[in-house]
Amino acid sequence: MKASGYDGKIIIDVWEIVQYYYCPRKIYFLRALGIPVLKKRKMIEGQEEHLKEIKRIKERKTIFNYSQEDVKAIYHKLSLEDHDLGLAGQIDLVIELKNNKILPVEIKYSEYMEAFRGRKKQLIAYAILLEKKFNQIVDEGILYFPDRNKQITLPISYEDKKDLIKDLEKIRKLILREKLPVKSNIERCNYCEVAKYCM
Repeated sequence: MKASGYDGKIIIDVWEIVQYYYCPRKIYFLRALGIPVLKKRKMIEGQEEHLKEIKRIKERKTIFNYSQEDVKAIYHKLSLEDHDLGLAGQIDLVIELKNNKILPVEIKYSEYMEAFRGRKKQLIAYAILLEKKFNQIVDEGILYFPDRNKQITLPISYEDKKDLIKDLEKIRKLILREKLPVKSNIERCNYCEVAKYCM
């Protein structure tokens, strides 16, 4: 089980929030039972391509519809943690504009170019972590699909952040209860890294 925070609170990684919304059983196997994640070939290729994409982004005239002149800094693979919330993660990319606006960016190498609930939750979690780090309200995030050079900008509300904090407690209860949850969608089983344990 992953380390606990200073007050004994289980630390949830942002990646695990995505897994929870893919199927709660993934969290059961990965966290409650401690089954290691097996990296698929597609994941490894995505990591290699990610480094190339960062270089390409910096060479463009505009960065996610903002001119180079408007951009103050670009942070790549920024590690973030909030001990009070028991939330941690490493975000693909953060854009800091000269007007102090902060934008979390998640780069997705997937043929499914949609803002699935888990993906939006991921951006919300990063928004919360970035607010703590930069002391600045984060009210939108970007999903970027390099294969088609497509981006989806998503608004992030105060209510979204409150709901995300509730999600953290649900995930902690699932881990502590150590009881196999119901599958969320059987069609996803073919693409799941822990399917062989689940079936």
